[in-house]
Amino acid sequence: MASILWYSPKTLTQWSISMLNQKLIVAISLFTFLSVSALPVHAEKLPNFGSCVNPQGKVIASYENGKHGIVGRKDLVSGSDAVYQSSERGVTQCFCPEDGNGIQTNWFDVSKLTKAEIETLKKDGWTYFATGSDWGLKDVAYVAKNSDYACKNTAQKKGEVSKVLSLASTGESVTIYALILSGAAFLISGLVLRKVNS
Repeated sequence: MASILWYSPKTLTQWSISMLNQKLIVAISLFTFLSVSALPVHAEKLPNFGSCVNPQGKVIASYENGKHGIVGRKDLVSGSDAVYQSSERGVTQCFCPEDGNGIQTNWFDVSKLTKAEIETLKKDGWTYFATGSDWGLKDVAYVAKNSDYACKNTAQKKGEVSKVLSLASTGESVTIYALILSGAAFLISGLVLRKVNS
């Protein structure tokens, strides 16, 4: 004799909510995986540029005073300037004006990168130069990016806070934003599931 299965409306409702929860979790997980995996991949890691507060590497050029070019500035600026070969493909320029509000320019030799990798760096705030020879560097393509630092005690005595203490630019801002978005999606889905189950 065949047995007849009987499901009460309450059992069917619980079962359908459970299936809905599982489908929602799978959809959110799939969305997160595809979002993060679709991010541009940095096949090339940025060189270690160090910090102008404690510069490292071989000195390429050093000037106690004079007028110097700074990436992103139209006019020459007065102050001291030192340039260091911080790594095989990284150069660090440390400019220090009289007011003590220094500018560190990181120069990255991108001659071995693809156009797509260079475009990714440009989107992350780097400025492209077809040749570094105009800046006293090798005759290869570079990207450059500035950051501020306190280079003299005068800036610190005035109570100014050095921007060196801010978050370092790692070139991974897209990844960070994607992870934040994924976390928010999981938090929202958890709240929705909690509300549906209660």
